Order: sequence, then C-alpha cells, then structure tokens
Amino acid sequence: MADIELNFDRGVVLPDHPPIITGGLISAATAVKAGTVLKVSDGVYSAAGNGDTPVAILVKDLDGSASSQKGLILLHGLVVKKRLLNSSQEAPNATLLGKLNDVGIYLNQGGWDDSDYR
Repeated sequence: MADIELNFDRGVVLPDHPPIITGGLISAATAVKAGTVLKVSDGVYSAAGNGDTPVAILVKDLDGSASSQKGLILLHGLVVKKRLLNSSQEAPNATLLGKLNDVGIYLNQGGWDDSDYR
C-alpha cells in the first residue's frame, strides 16, 4: 500500500487503516485538488459544499481540462484532516467534517511523509 500512497498528491490518505479507493466520474470544469470532499448525484461526483452530504474524498488532483473527468476517490479509510477542502477549495466547516464518519471516512490530525516508508 505504501507505494500507492506515495503517488497521491498532497498525502491525503493515511495508510494506517486499509483504504477503499476506486475510480469515479467527477464533474470538475476547474482544477480540483486532492483532499476535496465529494458528494454524488446520479453516479457523478462533485465537490461538496459545507452544507452537503459527503460520500468520498478525491485522492489525486484533477486539472480541470474537461467538464467531467475520471478520478481516484476514497470511499473508506483515514484522511489527514488539515488537508481536506470543500467546494470553494477552502477548509471544510465542522458540519461537513462531522458527516464524514457516517460514511466510513475517519479524520486524523497528523500526517505522514515519504520518510515514513524509507
């Protein structure tokens, strides 16, 4: 798992708990950073606002080169709280963060870097 984790932009996913990561179609006409909290509608993911119901976390940056793109998303696991973003690409509020536990995404205050795996 460490090799996969090292390739994720910004180190959003923590390998302490086996994550469930899949691909999904993401509506993103502009660049979206790894760590963005996602909602879903009709099978298409998009950035979640502070009042939305989250279902996943984007784990690799999207460049916004198309109105919808395939991306890697975390459905279950541990994430670094300080690296999460809402639809405005700002830190999510406590309400949005509080809803993540309900979908099996758990927050961790810390983080890790490449040196943890060498």
